[in-house]
Amino acid sequence: MPPISLNSRVRRKTGLLSVEMNGDIVTLNEVLGEYYSLNDVASDIWKRLEEPVKVADLVTALAEDYDGDPAEIGTDVLDWLGILHEKGLIAIEG
Repeated sequence: MPPISLNSRVRRKTGLLSVEMNGDIVTLNEVLGEYYSLNDVASDIWKRLEEPVKVADLVTALAEDYDGDPAEIGTDVLDWLGILHEKGLIAIEG
Protein backbone atom coordinates (compact mmCIF):
# COMPACT_ATOMS: atom_id res chain seq x y z
CA MET A 1 0.00 0.00 0.00
CA PRO A 2 1.46 3.38 -0.95
CA PRO A 3 2.29 5.73 1.91
CA ILE A 4 0.18 8.82 2.37
CA SER A 5 2.08 12.10 2.19
CA LEU A 6 1.16 15.77 2.21
CA ASN A 7 1.21 15.60 -1.61
CA SER A 8 -1.28 12.70 -1.76
CA ARG A 9 -4.85 13.21 -2.86
CA VAL A 10 -7.30 11.22 -0.76
CA ARG A 11 -11.04 10.67 -0.59
CA ARG A 12 -13.58 8.48 1.14
CA LYS A 13 -14.26 5.25 -0.65
CA THR A 14 -17.64 5.24 -2.33
CA GLY A 15 -20.41 2.96 -1.17
CA LEU A 16 -19.61 3.07 2.54
CA LEU A 17 -22.53 3.34 4.89
CA SER A 18 -22.26 6.37 7.19
CA VAL A 19 -24.72 7.99 9.53
CA GLU A 20 -24.43 11.13 11.64
CA MET A 21 -25.58 10.88 15.25
CA ASN A 22 -25.30 13.83 17.66
CA GLY A 23 -22.50 15.43 15.63
CA ASP A 24 -20.45 12.24 15.40
CA ILE A 25 -20.34 9.93 12.40
CA VAL A 26 -20.55 6.15 12.47
CA THR A 27 -19.35 4.41 9.31
CA LEU A 28 -19.32 0.76 8.31
CA ASN A 29 -16.86 -1.24 6.25
CA GLU A 30 -19.18 -4.03 5.13
CA VAL A 31 -16.34 -6.10 3.68
CA LEU A 32 -14.60 -6.36 7.06
CA GLY A 33 -17.83 -6.22 9.03
CA GLU A 34 -16.41 -3.43 11.18
CA TYR A 35 -17.91 -0.12 12.15
CA TYR A 36 -16.13 3.00 13.33
CA SER A 37 -17.40 5.85 15.47
CA LEU A 38 -15.75 9.17 14.65
CA ASN A 39 -15.65 12.02 17.17
CA ASP A 40 -16.43 15.60 16.19
CA VAL A 41 -13.01 16.46 14.71
CA ALA A 42 -12.69 13.11 12.94
CA SER A 43 -16.24 13.56 11.63
CA ASP A 44 -15.30 16.99 10.29
CA ILE A 45 -12.34 15.50 8.45
CA TRP A 46 -14.53 12.63 7.18
CA LYS A 47 -16.96 15.13 5.67
CA ARG A 48 -14.07 16.94 3.96
CA LEU A 49 -13.03 13.67 2.32
CA GLU A 50 -16.25 13.36 0.33
CA GLU A 51 -14.40 14.79 -2.67
CA PRO A 52 -10.71 14.20 -3.44
CA VAL A 53 -8.49 16.59 -1.48
CA LYS A 54 -4.75 17.10 -1.34
CA VAL A 55 -3.60 16.26 2.20
CA ALA A 56 -1.58 19.51 2.45
CA ASP A 57 -4.72 21.52 1.63
CA LEU A 58 -6.71 19.55 4.21
CA VAL A 59 -4.06 20.26 6.87
CA THR A 60 -4.00 23.98 6.00
CA ALA A 61 -7.80 24.23 6.24
CA LEU A 62 -7.88 22.36 9.56
CA ALA A 63 -5.10 24.51 11.02
CA GLU A 64 -7.04 27.64 10.07
CA ASP A 65 -10.42 26.34 11.27
CA TYR A 66 -9.10 24.97 14.57
CA ASP A 67 -6.39 27.63 15.10
CA GLY A 68 -3.76 24.94 15.54
CA ASP A 69 -0.12 24.32 14.71
CA PRO A 70 0.04 23.12 11.08
CA ALA A 71 3.03 20.82 11.76
CA GLU A 72 1.27 19.07 14.65
CA ILE A 73 -2.01 18.84 12.77
CA GLY A 74 -0.16 17.50 9.73
CA THR A 75 1.41 14.70 11.76
CA ASP A 76 -1.90 13.79 13.38
CA VAL A 77 -3.81 13.89 10.08
CA LEU A 78 -1.23 11.73 8.27
CA ASP A 79 -1.36 9.16 11.07
CA TRP A 80 -5.16 9.11 11.06
CA LEU A 81 -5.42 8.92 7.28
CA GLY A 82 -3.00 5.99 7.35
CA ILE A 83 -5.31 4.15 9.74
CA LEU A 84 -8.35 4.93 7.58
CA HIS A 85 -6.51 3.64 4.53
CA GLU A 86 -5.47 0.42 6.29
CA LYS A 87 -9.12 -0.13 7.27
CA GLY A 88 -10.23 0.33 3.65
CA LEU A 89 -12.20 3.51 4.30
CA ILE A 90 -10.27 5.92 2.07
CA ALA A 91 -8.51 5.75 -1.26
CA ILE A 92 -5.35 7.46 -2.45
CA GLU A 93 -5.78 9.09 -5.85
CA GLY A 94 -2.87 9.86 -8.09
